Amino acid sequence: MDRFLPTASLSNIIYRSELLRAVRVFFDGFGFIEVQTPVLSADTVIDNYVEPLCVCDASLPINFHGSRNYYLQTSPEFAMKRLLAAGMDSIYQICPAFRCGDRGKLHNIEFTMLEWYRTGDNYETGMRLLAELVQAIFDNKVFQKIKKNFPPISFMRFDEIFCKYVGQSFRNLSIKEFSDIAKLRGVCYPDSYLVEGSELLWIDLFFSEFAQPELNGVIVYDYPEGQSQLACCGTDINGNKISERFELFLGGIEIANGYHELSDAEELRERLQNVAAKRENEGKIKFPVESRLLQAMESESGLPPSSGTALGIDRLLLYLLDANSIDDVITFPIEYS
Repeated sequence: MDRFLPTASLSNIIYRSELLRAVRVFFDGFGFIEVQTPVLSADTVIDNYVEPLCVCDASLPINFHGSRNYYLQTSPEFAMKRLLAAGMDSIYQICPAFRCGDRGKLHNIEFTMLEWYRTGDNYETGMRLLAELVQAIFDNKVFQKIKKNFPPISFMRFDEIFCKYVGQSFRNLSIKEFSDIAKLRGVCYPDSYLVEGSELLWIDLFFSEFAQPELNGVIVYDYPEGQSQLACCGTDINGNKISERFELFLGGIEIANGYHELSDAEELRERLQNVAAKRENEGKIKFPVESRLLQAMESESGLPPSSGTALGIDRLLLYLLDANSIDDVITFPIEYS
């Protein structure tokens, strides 16, 4: 009978307001414009490991895909990039986002996303802006009173971290070698990891098991090629191919994920088609590959060079308050909504 009450304390709800205020002050100081884009759209980001919630109703108009299927957005990414193509250059948004099936101490099906893009930013400037935002929040007097021992923000290459916590580079390891390491270190894995082409799954598993729990105040960059659907590809200091992606970890929790954004429409279409084919082979729900974003990228203006980052407000607040669960920092989780 008490499920009408919020799961977050009233003081934590006030701290959420303080965090949102600090975020807006930061971006306003850099000349960003706050925008709003649809939560419900005919387009959706296609990812093999992220499932959007689909809404279909006879009252909805037939969309340009020829159906009445619309999706609660897993991220405002597609729509915000359309604004960049339309001529905006520095934008941010604080909005609800949805991911089907995600529920646990760090997950609620509905959560709050902070996402921003700035044209002209490259890989390095994108990472630096993320670091400046986090430092500004750490320096905020409200949160200084709660938690005084904030870590310094550092930057480490993915391969460097993998070597430190796994004991060797992931490059050129065979499936058998990955499985041997897993058995030696007591890590369970499904049989699907033993098929050819599963190297990226092993890399992600080992990073999550061995490295991520140790990371606090670290922005990891130079991810393995193929681990980022919408990021540019490049080379690291050793000439190895990488995805120009970076992630922030606080207290062993992934807080933010950023890219040097892919602006080549044909490359994006090919990547989306490959993921769609993979999903189909695995019996997953089929999503439309064509999108308004691809239309924008193929327009005369195209998508300008930019960097973008998505940050989980709930997770950041959980870290700032030393909370035990996401339920402690949101008003009404899915079971109470």
